[in-house]
Amino acid sequence: MFEQQSIQILSTLAIYSVIVFIFIWIENRRMRNNLISKEHEMQRRMYEVSILKELGDRIGYSLNVQKIVDVITGSLRKLLDYSTVSYLLIGDEGRIIFHCVLEESVSRQFIEDVKTRMITGLSILSSREIKQNELDESISGTITDESNKASPKSFFNIPVVINDMPVGLLNVSSTKDGLYKEEEMSILYTIMNQASTAVSKLENILNQEKGKLNSMVESMADGVFMVDTRNRLLVINPAAKTMLGITKTQPTIFDVLDQLSSKMDLRTKIEESIKQDKLIVEEQLQLSNTVLRVLISQVKDVENEPLGAVILFHDITKEKAVEKMRDDFTSMMVHELRSPLTGIRSIANLLKEEKIKNEQKKYQEFIDLIVSNSGSMLDLVNDLLDVAKLEAGKFQLMRRPTNIADLVKMRVQSFESLAADNHLTLESKVADQIPMVQIDDNKIGQVLNNFLSNAIKFTQKGKIIISAFVMKPHESLIAKVSSLGMMWPGIKDLTFNSDQLVLAVIDSGIGIPEQEISKLFNKFTQLEQSAASEKKGTGLGLVITKGIVDAHGGKVGVFSEAGKGSTFYCTLPVII
Repeated sequence: MFEQQSIQILSTLAIYSVIVFIFIWIENRRMRNNLISKEHEMQRRMYEVSILKELGDRIGYSLNVQKIVDVITGSLRKLLDYSTVSYLLIGDEGRIIFHCVLEESVSRQFIEDVKTRMITGLSILSSREIKQNELDESISGTITDESNKASPKSFFNIPVVINDMPVGLLNVSSTKDGLYKEEEMSILYTIMNQASTAVSKLENILNQEKGKLNSMVESMADGVFMVDTRNRLLVINPAAKTMLGITKTQPTIFDVLDQLSSKMDLRTKIEESIKQDKLIVEEQLQLSNTVLRVLISQVKDVENEPLGAVILFHDITKEKAVEKMRDDFTSMMVHELRSPLTGIRSIANLLKEEKIKNEQKKYQEFIDLIVSNSGSMLDLVNDLLDVAKLEAGKFQLMRRPTNIADLVKMRVQSFESLAADNHLTLESKVADQIPMVQIDDNKIGQVLNNFLSNAIKFTQKGKIIISAFVMKPHESLIAKVSSLGMMWPGIKDLTFNSDQLVLAVIDSGIGIPEQEISKLFNKFTQLEQSAASEKKGTGLGLVITKGIVDAHGGKVGVFSEAGKGSTFYCTLPVII
């Protein structure tokens, strides 16, 4: 009995031992498989981290998708078994880049099969038909083996997407069947997505900055455009297109070169600037009625490598016009001074002759000519000094109470004989009850002198009127002039916010074209106004006039109508 019980106990213990052993063996196997799985997972994670780190180290802030894909393809042997790894990318200029890396010696037909499948896939993704002749192909790695008739049996594509736009495919292929599992593909998807996301974010930031830069460039008055080292036009602002007469929305460098073909060899100058790293300046380029100064400068990246060149067009048309006017003015001033000086010198030589000394009448005529010519020179010098004082801010007024009626009367008396010599009638219309005003009567007399001398110079027949009256706040100028029985050629209505003394000279002369009126009170403009007339002048009188009126706190202006006459006027604050 005892033996039977012992046998049963031993049997039970044996069974339990076997069960425990089996359980321990199963659990060890499960743990071993779990550890292997975790080791594989860790290896994949380590690969993912290492490849992303490598991408960060080697790519940095690059937007070059091909460089990113090259890094990934170069590291795949750590993760997968494959025969070829390839990529198909849409390039910047629309060309398609196909590159295949051979890990094993496969046939050319194997590569063609891979390429055809990738073209089909990218065509569907990008909704664009991709043709074989659009491809720029390259192969690296081991050599091909035409005796190897194996075809791609394991095959998958990973899309390359930037800013939600498919730009290419990454492909892994093998001659072996059933190689690639979901876990390997998911790692590649993860890596490619993270790289694509980083590039997309950087591209968005750069596009924002580019947008700011483009807005600034587009708002510039100067014409600006930039080309890269391959002479491709990267950016051009509206001012440059206007200067060059380009109407295309998206012009190319050839449109720019065509507009300049007969004027300058822009392409050669750009290449010279990039090659020699120097600023090239074309001082004067004539395009139609525009004169430009052209500056060409090399553009470099942070590593001091050339990126291309920027070309700036600066419109110097006005500067050239002013330069010409200054030259003309200088020549005219020399002539104006030399003529009376030559006359004085000639007369002085004649006065040395005994014959002239004995002819009292002739002698006196020569003396009068010397006085007249020297007076003309003195007037010219005084005008130049007045302009210099105005521009230097040293023009001073000596204000004192002035009777305007007396001031106008004196001007009429001074110019009556000159007007009569020119067969003109000189009149005055002074309103009643003009108060005594605080002005520099000598300077305001000079203003009226300039107005009168111009009126007489450019009026062939008719009459000239000097007028003076006071405008009340918000009173109509047209109504006021009409109430005084006058007609001002070309008059436009004006009102004022305070009492203003109005002094005006109205003539029935040749008038002034509307487009020329704004130029009258600028230095040198008289040259342009009287270029077709025999009645030349320095053009300084009206400049001085404006300076005097401005110094009084007033305004000067002109109303005119071609063929009917002009009204030169000034307004002065009524200071009692």
